[in-house]
Amino acid sequence: MPRLELVAELTGHTDRVWQVSWHPTTAVLASCSGDKSVKIWKRDPPSGTWVCVDSIDDAHKRTIRSVAFAPSGKFLATASFDASTAIWEKEGDGGEFECVATLEGHENEVKSVAWSTSGALLATCSRDKSVWIWEVVGDSDFECLSVLQEHEQDVKMIEWHPNEELLASASYDDTVKIWREDDDDWYCSDTLRGHTSTVWAVDFNQTGDTLASVSDDRSMKFWRRGPPDAESQAFRRDPKWRCIGTIANLHKRTIFSVTWSKVHGRIASAGADDTVRILEEVPSQVDGEIAFKTAAVLERPHGQSDVNCARWCPLEGEDSNLLATTGDDGVVRIWRYVV
Repeated sequence: MPRLELVAELTGHTDRVWQVSWHPTTAVLASCSGDKSVKIWKRDPPSGTWVCVDSIDDAHKRTIRSVAFAPSGKFLATASFDASTAIWEKEGDGGEFECVATLEGHENEVKSVAWSTSGALLATCSRDKSVWIWEVVGDSDFECLSVLQEHEQDVKMIEWHPNEELLASASYDDTVKIWREDDDDWYCSDTLRGHTSTVWAVDFNQTGDTLASVSDDRSMKFWRRGPPDAESQAFRRDPKWRCIGTIANLHKRTIFSVTWSKVHGRIASAGADDTVRILEEVPSQVDGEIAFKTAAVLERPHGQSDVNCARWCPLEGEDSNLLATTGDDGVVRIWRYVV
C-alpha cells in the first residue's frame, strides 16, 4: 500500500510556517514563517540528515507569507504582510543572504510571490485585490510592467505556467484568472468559475495544458486549455479553459495547498482537516474528462495543526518522491512517497 514515510523534522521557527520552496537543482529547501524569518535547510550528503544552514532573521517587519527560489537558484524572493517583497542573493558559498532589492507598491499584505520559468518575470499578489508583474532588468533591478486589478477580492496565490509566460491567480472571489501578455500589455484572458468559495491554490501539470485548483468548498477542480469559444466576439481569440473534472469533498475542511509533480505526475493536497492526500491519475470513464484516485492519506502530519503547504521536490530520480509540508505547529516535515 503506498504511503508517506517521515524523512526529516525541521524545527527552529517560533511561529507557524506558511510555505516552503525547493531549490531548483539541489536538495535545499527554504521555509518562511510568522516569526518574520526565512530558514534554509540542506541535506548533508554523507549522512542524509537535514540541517539548517542559513537563517534570514527579521527579514520583514511582519509575517512572511510566501517564499520562492528563482529558476537559476541564485535569488530568493520573500513576500510579507508588511506589503513588501524582498529579493535576496547569497554571497558566495560561505556568505550570508543579502537583500538586493525591495519591491513596494501593494497597499497591504502580499500573499504570494512566484518567478516565471525563464526567471525574467516575477509576480506578486495581495489582499489589495491586485496582481503585479515585475520584470528583472539587471541583477538587482526590477521594473513593474503591469498592475492587474480585475479580481474582486483578496488574491490568495499566483502560479506561472511551467513552459510559458502565462500566469494563474486564485482569489477570495471564488475564481481563478488566467493572465497573458500581448505586445507588453498584460490582460485577463479567461476567468475560471465553478468553485463556490475561496480558491486557495492552483498548480499546473508538467505540460501546462491542465490546471488544478483547490478551495474552501473542499473540492479540487481540473481545467484544460482548449480552443476559443466559437461564439466569442472578443477582440482577442484566446484559448478557453474548461472544467474537465471535479473531486468533491476531497477534504473534510478547507484545502489550502495543491502541488502537481512535474516529474511523476502525482498530486498532493493539504488542508485544515490536518490531512495530506496523494492522488494518482486513472483512466476516465467519460471522454474528455480527467479522473484521479486517492493513492495515500497521511493524517495529522502536523498533529492537531492545519497543514498550510505541501510541495513536491522538483528534482529527478528518487528525490522526486520527497514531499515537504508545513504547519501551524511551526515545523517543516519532509516525507518520502513509498509505493
